[in-house]
Amino acid sequence: MITPLPRSLDPLPGELLAGYVMRLAHRLGVAPDTVLRRTGLADYMANTQAITRTALSLELPAQQMRDFQSATRLTAAEATALTLLPLAPRYPPIVHSLDVVRAGKRIPSLDWLFPAAARYCPDCLAGDGTTPQTDHGGPWKTEWRLPVVFACSHHQRFLEHLCPTCQRSLTDHAVGQLIPRPTIAGLHPAQCRAPLAHGARRTQRAAQLCGARLDHQLPGPPELLPRQLADLQAKITTMLSPGTPATTASQYFTDLQMTSGLVMITWPKARPTVPGLNADRADQVLADRQDPAHSQHVSTPPQDARACASILLAADTILSADDLRASLAPIAPVENRTRSGIDPKRHRSWDTAFRRNQDDCSERFQRAAEHLVSTHRKRRGTRSTGGGRLPHRGLDYGPQHVPAFLPLKWAERHLGAFTAGISMPVLRRTSAVFLVRRALGGSVVDAAEFLGLSIAGQGLGTPITRWARRQGTPDAYDRALDTITAELTSPPMVDYRHRREHLADWAMPPDAWRKIAEQLERQPSPRYISENRARLAATAYVWTQVTCGETQFAPQPSESRNNAELDTAWSQDRFSIGQWLRQNKVPLYQQMKPLLDTYAEQLSHDIDTKHSTGQLTRSLANRVLTTGRAWS
Repeated sequence: MITPLPRSLDPLPGELLAGYVMRLAHRLGVAPDTVLRRTGLADYMANTQAITRTALSLELPAQQMRDFQSATRLTAAEATALTLLPLAPRYPPIVHSLDVVRAGKRIPSLDWLFPAAARYCPDCLAGDGTTPQTDHGGPWKTEWRLPVVFACSHHQRFLEHLCPTCQRSLTDHAVGQLIPRPTIAGLHPAQCRAPLAHGARRTQRAAQLCGARLDHQLPGPPELLPRQLADLQAKITTMLSPGTPATTASQYFTDLQMTSGLVMITWPKARPTVPGLNADRADQVLADRQDPAHSQHVSTPPQDARACASILLAADTILSADDLRASLAPIAPVENRTRSGIDPKRHRSWDTAFRRNQDDCSERFQRAAEHLVSTHRKRRGTRSTGGGRLPHRGLDYGPQHVPAFLPLKWAERHLGAFTAGISMPVLRRTSAVFLVRRALGGSVVDAAEFLGLSIAGQGLGTPITRWARRQGTPDAYDRALDTITAELTSPPMVDYRHRREHLADWAMPPDAWRKIAEQLERQPSPRYISENRARLAATAYVWTQVTCGETQFAPQPSESRNNAELDTAWSQDRFSIGQWLRQNKVPLYQQMKPLLDTYAEQLSHDIDTKHSTGQLTRSLANRVLTTGRAWS
């Protein structure tokens, strides 16, 4: 049964549960594990390592909360403030860790949340001069568990993570523990608990520990916090405060976490974004991670506050740019994963984190990342081993609105920079496929098949990608597609898939062809083509005009497939007549082209207004032009 302790302490502002327990144990003259047991934070029969788990820093379970309040005489609000729970709505890694802990697992150590009080401010630990803090030390703060807190805003100094005497990291000997060496009594809360020699924990005594005071000033003048970093830390502190909407803060920290991961993977590419700042510590720390043994931990924030500060400043600078997509481009995995010599495992680690956290990112970051990291958002079931993707978010068009062959005026207007070494037909076809893949997801092959292109996606995009990389603008082509999107979404939007489906086995009716032929003056033709052959070849031309497709992908009408003569001639005829119509030089086809174009416009209108195929045939047979001289 839990009974009140003979003496208690008032929590200090921002104090962490571990620090409160150590200060209370110091006041009572007992070991911290005694306080843990007598306050209900640990079971009397549990072993030391289990009862001191760091999960207690996240939240206190209901029964432990009641026992702890009863023993310490604290209110529920005071007890909750000793944990990280109040920061959870604004700092997503806390939420992720809570989910894991509530499922009965250990707190994750690589989720932008330190497993123990990994950093400290010597001035804060020295206290503010009041009697309680002079006697038992100042607060170990909850915010020191967050890697984004790298400096003490009150004392304007970097946080430390090493003992000034033994030069050991505070977490080296406290992984998985709420309090290092909890069974040893008599230690001040600000004393280093690192062991001087290896040995069984049960046999270690205070005399075998470092024992140096962490609250003593280091030799020499204190290092001044650069203004850039002071401003960044103030911004982060504001984001963690109740005055900032939880959603705003949560999205900012997720964006910052994801961008910092890319900064660390591709360092020193992002180093120029922190001009005038001494980033040597970041150089050293991140250079050590080039070892393949560290490949899985490349996105983990370093304990060293100075190195971490440089990384966070680079990430925040990137996120603050007016054009986020352009600022992310130099460190984006789509450009760097195969060309920079970076171990692919480093990117896979980041890819996993992005898939897990992308829904928590801001819409602005998601939109930028859609274009820069979409190659790493594969989904199951795609046949292509390298290109299966999820659809882009927030598009104003669907895959059905993309023409199979980009209109020439669009290509000339937006893709002119890519024509050096790339044929215009390939450019127009490739762009249509890429626009469909944005909306449809999947692979290049999936997008090509959606458009009815039987090309198996071979080499699509490769010439464009190479050109853009040679120019030093890997995202240039994606930006060109962005501008084409405005053309797609300008009213009226056309459902090209609906048109293709209506004309899948369509052929121009003989009556319609006869009425067109009657409008033509008698002119010599480059070579004789029978009327049936000419009609079916004109069918392919009309199909390309209605669907914005290419002649080579026009479907063969069933009546030509079932006639040996027409079947043999159809393939050549459609290209020959199509070429004469587009060249607009042969007199006969100069007359024919505007008539076929008008017919195609009428056909497009009827399809878009959702006439059935039978209605279309009867309607158009009666509405073809009726003026001009007969052609015999």
